[in-house]
Amino acid sequence: MRRRPWRGILLLPLLVVVTASPSEARSPELHGPMVGHVGPDTAVIWAYQPRLRDLRLNYRRADLPRSASRSIPFSTDTNGPRMARAQITGLEPDTAYVYRVTARGRRDARWVGRFRTAPPVGRKGAFTMAVASCMKPTGEQEAWSVLAVQEPAFQLLLGDNAYADTTHRGGLWRAHLAMRGKEPFRSVIGRFPTYAVWDDHDFADDNSDGTEPGKLESLMTFRELWANPSGGIPGVPGAFFQLSWGDVDFFVLDVRYHRSPNEARNNARKRMLGDGQFRWLRERMLASKATFKVIASGSTLKGKVDDSWHPFDFARKRVFKMIADNRLEGVLWLSGDLHRSLVGIHPASETGFYDLIEVISSGISGGPDATFATLAFDTTAADPSVHIRVLHRSGLVAEERTFTRSQMRMATGPETTR
Repeated sequence: MRRRPWRGILLLPLLVVVTASPSEARSPELHGPMVGHVGPDTAVIWAYQPRLRDLRLNYRRADLPRSASRSIPFSTDTNGPRMARAQITGLEPDTAYVYRVTARGRRDARWVGRFRTAPPVGRKGAFTMAVASCMKPTGEQEAWSVLAVQEPAFQLLLGDNAYADTTHRGGLWRAHLAMRGKEPFRSVIGRFPTYAVWDDHDFADDNSDGTEPGKLESLMTFRELWANPSGGIPGVPGAFFQLSWGDVDFFVLDVRYHRSPNEARNNARKRMLGDGQFRWLRERMLASKATFKVIASGSTLKGKVDDSWHPFDFARKRVFKMIADNRLEGVLWLSGDLHRSLVGIHPASETGFYDLIEVISSGISGGPDATFATLAFDTTAADPSVHIRVLHRSGLVAEERTFTRSQMRMATGPETTR
């Protein structure tokens, strides 16, 4: 299963439904819970409760007895789908917690989970994160069990997290709930913080872009469905956000809401991110002091001829130029969409700085070749490293590579501390 990495090659063509047993069907209905954004001292637990009332969250440090549990109410959205959200504060960094959801005092064995808080921002350390995309409830789901065994600090889903192919709220909810009813995905999102951005099939339909008339409804529904730390900025709507985990910063891009049509003329007016989102990316990356800076995008850089960054020369080169001009080091790229997982390298002759590593993780529940990727960061060493693995649903390691921070450094000129 070991694949050869490619260098500059264009490749051609907390919300869950529970599938209940007869005995489980008598339990009060609750979809979830899901662990959303987790910081050093906060955590968000999400659930969906179509008929239940009076939800409470009981939580405690995993090493403490049950008598140490604290209880807080969920905040429920009564105007739209019956979402429930519990915001926990006052937690300890890098610490394991367990939790249970109750409804009017009633319990269910499926309404329990655990999570670990993030380390302090900027603290050097070692952790593993998982990245996946392209999942269908009709596909094979075994890869989620393999992902859980890796015990990731969190997972990042890079789009096509449901194949709704619509912008209508009802259709989007149905598609996501169908996927989230599948085991072991249901249990994974209850145990590991889950972050997500969309791609075409969960934004609108195949190869959709910023001209989609229903994109605002799609965006509002996306915010209902996921518990990311943020989404967009004032004046610039979208699903993009920044995530920091210790000494690694993640810049998660929205490549649909402001995107020009793929078939538009490939010139300086053609946009992938929109100017507002690009300015946000530039400002955040220049401000980052993290050892590694990870850009995440549902679309690959050159994985497809049409629906990728490939026919967006101005947009792609503008990001590359921003990295080169500001001598930003330690930059990696994550992407999905391709229905293949691999580790690729875009050479310095293409990027204008150093060899850019792109990890494509796609098709975690797409069939017999379902795969996903993990990235194990270690920023404690004299030369920090990231160990990348592509794992098959059987547990076989399909590809494995290690890169060091010194390989992501400008070849000439004064050394930067960014």
